[in-house]
Amino acid sequence: MIAALLLAAHSAATAAVAAQANGRQLITTASGVRLRERPDANSAEVGRLQLGLVVEELERSSEKTKVGSAEAFWHMVSAPGGARGWVFGGLVAPFDPARRDETYVKLSSERLANTAATFADLTELVRFLDRAIKQVTRRDALAELELARLVALARTFAAIPLEDLEKSPYKPWVTEHEPEIVYSEPAGQWYVRSERLWSLQQKYRALPLAERVAWEAAQTPLPGECEGYLPCYFYLQTETNGRYLKLYPRGAHADAALANLAEFFGHVTEDLRGSNPVYEVPPADRASFRRSVAALRTQLALVPAAKKARVTGLLDEIARHFR
Repeated sequence: MIAALLLAAHSAATAAVAAQANGRQLITTASGVRLRERPDANSAEVGRLQLGLVVEELERSSEKTKVGSAEAFWHMVSAPGGARGWVFGGLVAPFDPARRDETYVKLSSERLANTAATFADLTELVRFLDRAIKQVTRRDALAELELARLVALARTFAAIPLEDLEKSPYKPWVTEHEPEIVYSEPAGQWYVRSERLWSLQQKYRALPLAERVAWEAAQTPLPGECEGYLPCYFYLQTETNGRYLKLYPRGAHADAALANLAEFFGHVTEDLRGSNPVYEVPPADRASFRRSVAALRTQLALVPAAKKARVTGLLDEIARHFR
């Protein structure tokens, strides 16, 4: 009799948990989330769920369990395509379709903050962002996700070992994204094309986010090597830090951009003062080089005089050297 009562009580509790879970949606917050046969980390794996996948919760375990350092419930879920199984609660979060935009932005930000992310993690993040961009409705959320996608994409290529560029899964990933990237022979690495970011800045120039996009663009490496040819280095600076400062002379990263310019041109002037300088401008190129110096000055025109004094002083010295 007592056993029967205990069984009935357990069945009622299980039914209550299942009823509470019925109709609730969850979103996966990690890559390669394992589906288990039972609510146990040692149970057989019956499938995997990609990052940012929205699933239906069918049931929840009656008690929390600890997996690693996390303690959470287990959830029986149904995924798109019909897969079913148990997922650990530390790998999912509640999902409200009415707050889709905020949820996607938060998830992308959290995943980008993971500095230990592997190539597989990052490619899955890009895949999630490809889907998310098509689903959000607010313009500010779309801007955040488009920027996050380009940043994540750049990190996938930085994560490819130099010696494995021609191997799978790296080569197919490069081929798939070739229109968006450019190869730098000296670095032996693919970079996201910086113009993708500058175009994004123009697209969202009315939003506060645009300044952050411009800074990301300014920090994106350009391909090639100048090999001591000073006009080439000036081109790189006008296309990165100078371009940022023209758009945001008092921006959040203006001091950092000026510091970058001062560091580089300080190195150039120090080299030019030596007996065997590395940096050179052939006499035939000096007229166009002076125009390059003037172009950089124009980019700095709206930067407060006191802040740009160090850089303009260095430019003066370089210009005098190649009169």
